[in-house]
Amino acid sequence: MISKALLIRTCALGGLFVGGLTWPAVGRVSPPLARHIMGKNFLGVEELSQHFHIRLTREELAKVRDIPFSESTLRQCKDSHILFLGVGWDTEGKPLTITRLREMFPVTGQPRFRSYPKSPSAPQEYADQATAELRWYLIASSLREESRSKPYWQQELFLKENEYRERAVVYVYMILLMFKARGERLFEKDLVWCNDVGTDGATVAAGYFGPEGLYVSDWWVRRDHHFGIAPARKPDVP
Repeated sequence: MISKALLIRTCALGGLFVGGLTWPAVGRVSPPLARHIMGKNFLGVEELSQHFHIRLTREELAKVRDIPFSESTLRQCKDSHILFLGVGWDTEGKPLTITRLREMFPVTGQPRFRSYPKSPSAPQEYADQATAELRWYLIASSLREESRSKPYWQQELFLKENEYRERAVVYVYMILLMFKARGERLFEKDLVWCNDVGTDGATVAAGYFGPEGLYVSDWWVRRDHHFGIAPARKPDVP
């Protein structure tokens, strides 16, 4: 039996063949090491299987065996960001859109959404088509304070060169998985401006995730203390 400490260190430094997969070698961060660094802010294969009931194939696992962020980046972000594994489909192979997530988490349970369409409406690409990708994401777990009360376009000034604004479906996915896995409500009193627009041209925001549910909708750009950016980090390991 390989000890946890040995597994973490071996994966980080020299590579290890486990369960039919070769985990990262020198210079690479493995999921076990990333979990060790990030603690509760790591959501990986186990959380995905337990809470979304999604199991990856061996080929899919091979694609995400490397964490695309350096160890120093993870240590810098361990208390301010969530490192999580994204997927774009559910247990039945259906696209894991915001609309599908609404079906997975109905109004009668927790977590839930704040609103559910009562009748068919005009398709919204951000809700009905967009999905996360099969890859690791590193996203801030709260708003950047200086971006509050700034218009959407001015908030771009507070993004660093290695940051960007993610799509609504990725924020929604992260918020729901974090609640299921850790019981923690991200953005309970705030809304994140996302990199999406609705059919009417209004910008999409997600958040206000209280007991009443997660709010996600398109808004006309406005100044408000509760609106801001939650930057995603660009991968820094090829």
